[in-house]
Amino acid sequence: MPLVALALLLTTALRPGADEQSALLRYRAASKAQEEALADLERAYTHAERALAAFRAEEAGKSPTVAQRLAAVASGLVAQQQERPAPADAKEARARRRADLEELGRAIRAELAARGLADDTLLDALGDLIAHEATAKPGKDDLATRCAQALAPWLAADRGFELLWNESLYARSEAAKGFKAKYDDYMAAGVELDRVRHPEFYLPGGAKTRPNMVYVPGGTFTVGPDSGFERRKKNVTLRPFLLDRCEVSNADYVAFLDSLPPDQREPHTPRHWTAEGGVGPRRPPADRLDHPVVGVTWRDADAYAKYVNKRLPTEDEWEVACRGKEGLAYPWGDQYVKGRCNDALAGLGTTAPVTAYEDGASPFKVLNMAGNVQEWTCSLEEGDTILDLPSNIAPVIVRGGHFLSPGENVGGTFRWVAPGGSSRELYLGFRCAADLK
Repeated sequence: MPLVALALLLTTALRPGADEQSALLRYRAASKAQEEALADLERAYTHAERALAAFRAEEAGKSPTVAQRLAAVASGLVAQQQERPAPADAKEARARRRADLEELGRAIRAELAARGLADDTLLDALGDLIAHEATAKPGKDDLATRCAQALAPWLAADRGFELLWNESLYARSEAAKGFKAKYDDYMAAGVELDRVRHPEFYLPGGAKTRPNMVYVPGGTFTVGPDSGFERRKKNVTLRPFLLDRCEVSNADYVAFLDSLPPDQREPHTPRHWTAEGGVGPRRPPADRLDHPVVGVTWRDADAYAKYVNKRLPTEDEWEVACRGKEGLAYPWGDQYVKGRCNDALAGLGTTAPVTAYEDGASPFKVLNMAGNVQEWTCSLEEGDTILDLPSNIAPVIVRGGHFLSPGENVGGTFRWVAPGGSSRELYLGFRCAADLK
């Protein structure tokens, strides 16, 4: 292939799809717009802060005081409003009150502007404040005194502007309203981009899945034929469900153990864990917290699943999540590819982090369904689904192969069994499933 054609092919392959490109462009535009709106908001804040500081300085010692002058303006206007005939009904009374407040507010804003207050947000806030004070039920103090009390926080030099802004001005600021709209659009654009890039984390209709779980749609799928403990090829119909994207890690399992009373913690603790200095609860190695928990029985795995309000997957669910709608032999395709999973050929001889081998993800973007550790299901060898283990030696299906498995024994077509109550192999772990509400 000519180099120019090869370069063009690679460029096309690496270019985001049309949906992702569109979502990315929208996200970038929304991000820029919200940054500009934030800058406008910061300017509005600074302008109002300086305007109020200048107004405070100008009003200090002035006579008549701004409270006295505003009370005089408001009193005269209220007197005129009260001379009109009484409203015919409650609806007209409410409409008249709104109109009277607006008229009072305009008059007070005009008076404040004439006295040097040069900020629209401040004018609106103080205009409404004094208008409501002027039309409130009279108290023991005259209107000028009540206006002075209402204005005191605004005129006090020691009153922090940020408090006034947060309490009264932010909700009125046009710049704040503009920023909120742009920020909401920015967040929506981010969700849209994430949904295009990671559809596995979203349910039909756009809602997100539970954290770190992927959505597996329902339908009819082909499972089998499986080797190992053989199973014939068949069609199964499944309801939609959620599945952990990663195997349950040591860190996840420690959180579960720490939630238990001491007398219940020990029976569920993997036997190969040790206590630091021989004192306290046994723990996994500190450098393996992100590795899958191993050495757990089916009952241990089931107890953890119940703790996180989940369950263990059935064998059919596990296989469908691994092989996808196409019924692939491996999560990534029909052919074994060295390096796509942690098996014997990887040469690690032990577990890898639960987030490793992203290029070996299944069609539903589930990680490490081939290799790393075998995983418990809630299915017995003959296919029965269990909610509890009938006996310690009950043969429970485990799937996925592990770090010592040859290539033909990892992936979606190899099945094995293990005694549910006694198997604690250091290559046996699990992941959880959950039903949709």
